[in-house]
Amino acid sequence: MTNETDPGPGPDQHPPTRTHGEPAATGPSEETAPRGASPVLEEGTQEPAQSAQSAGSAPSAGSNPFAGIPVSDYVRDGVAALLLFVSLTMPWDLLGHRASDKIEVILVTVVSLLSLSLPYLARTGALPATWTVHTTRRARLVANAPYVLLAAVYIVLDLVNRDAGNGWGGVGSALSLGLAGALLAAQPRQAELGPVDQDRAVSRFWTLVLTVVAGVALVGALVAFVLTFTLGVPPLLVLGFLVLAAMTVALVGWPLWGVLRHDEAWRLVLVGLGVALVVLFVLNTSNQGVSIDSFALGRFGLLLVPAVAAVASSPALARTTATSSPVTTWVGVAVRALDLIVVVAAGTALIGVFTLAAGERGAILILSIVFGVLAAGVALVGRRSLARDAVAGRTLALGAAGVVALLGIVLLIVATNQAGASFGTPLLLLAYGLPLVVVFALTVPAEVRTHFAENRPTSLVGADTAPSAYVWQPPAPRPARPKPAQEPVAGPYGSGSYATGPDGYGPEAGEQEHEPAAAPSRPTPASSPVQQVRYAPSQQATQPVHHEETAQQSPHAVRETARPVDQYRTQVLPAQGNEPSRPVQPVVPERSGYAARPGYAAQSVGDTAVLPPYQDPQPAGFTAAQALDPSTPLEVLAQIVQEAPHLRPQVAANPSTYPALLEWLGNLGDPAVDAALRSRGR
Repeated sequence: MTNETDPGPGPDQHPPTRTHGEPAATGPSEETAPRGASPVLEEGTQEPAQSAQSAGSAPSAGSNPFAGIPVSDYVRDGVAALLLFVSLTMPWDLLGHRASDKIEVILVTVVSLLSLSLPYLARTGALPATWTVHTTRRARLVANAPYVLLAAVYIVLDLVNRDAGNGWGGVGSALSLGLAGALLAAQPRQAELGPVDQDRAVSRFWTLVLTVVAGVALVGALVAFVLTFTLGVPPLLVLGFLVLAAMTVALVGWPLWGVLRHDEAWRLVLVGLGVALVVLFVLNTSNQGVSIDSFALGRFGLLLVPAVAAVASSPALARTTATSSPVTTWVGVAVRALDLIVVVAAGTALIGVFTLAAGERGAILILSIVFGVLAAGVALVGRRSLARDAVAGRTLALGAAGVVALLGIVLLIVATNQAGASFGTPLLLLAYGLPLVVVFALTVPAEVRTHFAENRPTSLVGADTAPSAYVWQPPAPRPARPKPAQEPVAGPYGSGSYATGPDGYGPEAGEQEHEPAAAPSRPTPASSPVQQVRYAPSQQATQPVHHEETAQQSPHAVRETARPVDQYRTQVLPAQGNEPSRPVQPVVPERSGYAARPGYAAQSVGDTAVLPPYQDPQPAGFTAAQALDPSTPLEVLAQIVQEAPHLRPQVAANPSTYPALLEWLGNLGDPAVDAALRSRGR
């Protein structure tokens, strides 16, 4: 087919075939028979060739000659034309000449603009019948080669002369934008690419072009630094030029290395960096520190970044990178942009240090050191957070980009208002370019917005403890001091635990009592008092029984009164850890001799006293209703758990209890408290 620019294999990529049983056309040979068909065919369709139709004739009525061209091809043509036109109004060299002042620049610009019309002329049948997709691609390269050669000549002249007195000094932003536009015009369009397995040569060619253009920028930066030794600057300023060259190498070489390793995120970072520099060059035309590079000034390379980005945007190069999910790719773009922010911020601080050490003075130097270090630290924190967890770190990364942009803008304002101070391209990238790349990558793509809308960040700590970092709450109560262990209480008539005698309530004489094996216990919380349980008679058993009262009772009643089980109340051992509560028998004073006879009650002798069992204090000032009331002040709740331990379950169930107190209660190991905590959803 003639003038075909649609994607996919065409007659120039495989042997021609006939469809729908169409006989071979007469006139042209079999090899060129398809080229006598309609000049433009829609993608994926074939029309029978008409033997009477002449080669290169217009398409049939109602057909669209531009069907199958993606929107990206129109955008690429429009951006290339815009860059070429805008470059004519910008400075071309160090002497202030604009591109429109030089006739050779105007001529090559016109030729590059004309090359943009080739695919449209081919689709409308205005070109010869033998014109193919490959012809269009070759014609583009030939038409834009003069602009590339002219740019190379001016770069070499700047390197050789290194003096503005002869009219050849420096290269300006006009060369940067014009070269980027020419490279955009020269690259093949998406609709002109064939299948990947059949059209690999075009991808290899543009990878080579990317390497050459980026290599010129890298080598130029290193050569510019080496030539600073001939400028007669102080040694400390030479170190500043070294840092500047290192920043240029990082801004160009790092993304280049990623693209060569088929990293799509680095390719997008390089494209975004080029777009940012184009806008900054246009907005800072009058600032020679931004719009002019020269070996005589000790800086070179950043003006070629838009050209490198133009090559990186080629669809022939884009399909060589590894494909991954859009969300992963754009998050990677933000992470890598933050890496470049760290480099530029650290470089800005180092340049300020070396310039200050060389004897220069000014507030801009102090601020560049302080703000550079701050920006590098903030960007590094945001980068690590985003790389570790994109959902949780997105907000922090956006905040880091905003802080870096704010610091950079402050530096720009100070540099603009300070006499004799100036700023260069790295500071503009720090204030505008790179932070905008981060914000764009994390907010603009539709896939990214959908992903973060469906995946909300969760708190890194529990919901109950999260507010304690920034909401005032009463402090947790201090741990109660452990009470001293009580000594075993001896009976009034002996030291044994149970009386031995004929009634058989204790072990027989000579028989030892074996205590049950202690269950393994867990460590007691540090904040809970350590209490050793002692089994002592109850309060009713502490009073001595007189003989007169005993004598008046019946033998049966006396015997019932003297029985240890009936005389003393059964106590319950509190639970320890996972061990359940169990009833225990109280300690019965040992009786001997006549007092050991059945039915004889113990009497008090001398000053020996029987201590009452330990009971939790019952303060009259606190009630269960007060412990459960949500309106009870937090300080009172803390006092309740200290002074009224029996009300701790109610405090644990109170919805207004603050997290620190809940955590303290949970560490006690009290089953009732634990049950109350579980009932509130902990």
